[in-house]
Amino acid sequence: MGTVRFRPGDGVDDDTALTLALDRRLAHGEDFQWAGSSGLSALSGIDQTLWDILGKSMDLPVYKLLGGRVRDRVPVYLDIDWDNPDDDQREKVQKAIGDGFTAFKTGPLRSNWREVLWGEALEQGRQDMAALRELVGPDAEIGLDAHAQQFEPSTALQLAITLAEYNPWFVEEPLRMENRHAMAELRKKMPVPLATGECLYTKFEFDELIRAGAVDIVQPDICICGGMTEMRKIAAISEAHDAVVAPHNPVGPLATVVNIHFAAAISNFLVLEYSPHSETEMSMIEGALTPVDGFFEIPDSAGWGVDIVDDVIQAHPYRGAWHRPDRVNPDGSVAYI
Repeated sequence: MGTVRFRPGDGVDDDTALTLALDRRLAHGEDFQWAGSSGLSALSGIDQTLWDILGKSMDLPVYKLLGGRVRDRVPVYLDIDWDNPDDDQREKVQKAIGDGFTAFKTGPLRSNWREVLWGEALEQGRQDMAALRELVGPDAEIGLDAHAQQFEPSTALQLAITLAEYNPWFVEEPLRMENRHAMAELRKKMPVPLATGECLYTKFEFDELIRAGAVDIVQPDICICGGMTEMRKIAAISEAHDAVVAPHNPVGPLATVVNIHFAAAISNFLVLEYSPHSETEMSMIEGALTPVDGFFEIPDSAGWGVDIVDDVIQAHPYRGAWHRPDRVNPDGSVAYI
């Protein structure tokens, strides 16, 4: 990604130099090519590390460095599997309700929707949504993640209209986010709020999305958008356009803690995504948090309030990135996503 250089006598210490370098990368770019998703993920990790170092050096939690908290605890929604639900899936949701969760997210269609006629796929989605609404009751929130699997805006609109009677909280990524114009036109017709943003980077892409009128609920990922520093700017742009922020957070316990500090200090925060972490993942972070009654408590220890357990991480080496499996249409062509 190149190097940002400061000359002796500039009056810039090493820590400030690194912070300025990161900010310049995100604001203007120092190379002919942008860092891209991998580079911005690395910058996000460095940015989060710097916030932790600063907080621990001042014996303050990061949210206080951001101006202090505006809420006492952080609401979450639970990712669930509700694909042609069986008794096991129903029991898991019932247990979650017993544990105090009042907000959930699942897919709007069954995994085999490409293998049936579109009308049948819509009817299956309607049946599953009706069953979930009956199970969780009228007071629970249900978000729907379409995973940008629809290529045509017309089918995305059909899907939203079909499920609207069950009062979904939002439909996430009804289309791919590259075509801001198509997303904006769809939003004008959507009977439910539109959420997107997990695949966008930096304040510039989010500014374009929001100015196009293409989103109700903004979903940046703090691990790829540029880190806490950039995500605060994205939240400020969103606030200026009356949009709320619901961070994309399907990763691990460290990302969850970082998002909790963000949520604690941001006034237009809506809700935090939560996918239960494995025991191994939790053991990698000393002080890792779990929600209680559908909320996360806000840590008051210095920095992020957690520490990485190096021995556990070294005992579980990297095994390669997860990716969505390739899908093939019934006619043998490769599916859009």
